[in-house]
Amino acid sequence: MTMDEVIDWLLAYCRHHGITVVTCCEWPHNWPSQANPKERLVLYNPNWQPVNERPFTLAHEIGHIIDQDPPAYACEYVSVCEKYESSGNRTAICLLLQYSRTHGWHFQTPEALMQTLGIPQSFILDVEWAFWHRVQLLK
Repeated sequence: MTMDEVIDWLLAYCRHHGITVVTCCEWPHNWPSQANPKERLVLYNPNWQPVNERPFTLAHEIGHIIDQDPPAYACEYVSVCEKYESSGNRTAICLLLQYSRTHGWHFQTPEALMQTLGIPQSFILDVEWAFWHRVQLLK
């Protein structure tokens, strides 16, 4: 398994579900990807660093489209933004679990899932929630 294979699967998921993904190879490595649920549009930065987080980053933005989260603005209350970000994280983790299951991968611990699929340690609570609740696969 390579990160590119996971990204290709996520891009195919988007095509199948009417989500447009735009990329640009000139975007700086620290420019965060974004989602516009109303337009079903993801602006995905293929240069994001660290490289191993790219599948989670794309899955997270797809999660905002699936969940129909409103765009987050810096002037909003932190608790509102955190709610939407947590929703995007959980849906992203569900997508990555779906990918894993369709490829016959079974993880014994949330940490193993995180390490394999480049999910940042700061999202451990969302990963544990999805992992231990054996969430339903997305359609």
